[in-house]
Amino acid sequence: MNKKFILFLPLILLLSICLLLFVGLHKDPKQIASALIDKPVPEFYQANLLEPSQIVSPRDFPKKPFLLNVWGSWCGYCQQEHPLLMEISKEVPIVGIDYRDKPQNGIAMLERMGNPFILTIDDSRGEFAMQLGVDGAPETYVVDEHGMIRYRHSGYMDRETWLTEIKPKLDGLTKK
Repeated sequence: MNKKFILFLPLILLLSICLLLFVGLHKDPKQIASALIDKPVPEFYQANLLEPSQIVSPRDFPKKPFLLNVWGSWCGYCQQEHPLLMEISKEVPIVGIDYRDKPQNGIAMLERMGNPFILTIDDSRGEFAMQLGVDGAPETYVVDEHGMIRYRHSGYMDRETWLTEIKPKLDGLTKK
């Protein structure tokens, strides 16, 4: 092998690593791709937060496009986006996943702030969220009428995000 190449090999490797880091750090974390896009919501059996004796599964989901929202009473951003969810829920069904939370705290938050969810899943151990690949709360998924995940938004959803990113995805499903 050429001696000059061997001398420059560490420099080439270092520059390659720096390039990968640069590209990775400049990606929008809210646009993180999900391996579940265009795949069905994973199978699960969890308790209904408000009716713990009722076991919920994907068969209980709406038969039309809906939002799947990961939240927790401990999450400040979840509390900030809650009024927007209350507003959205007047037009769009939302299924909530109370993530890594004490059930009594989740119930208290819904009693205090209102309940935008047609169904709320108790995921206090984070098992269902792990199947979804949740990074943290809040996260919002757009799910079609067949239970297929069509879009994932990681992080806080403000009005602009709702109007420019999430609502157009949902509207595209309802116009089909």
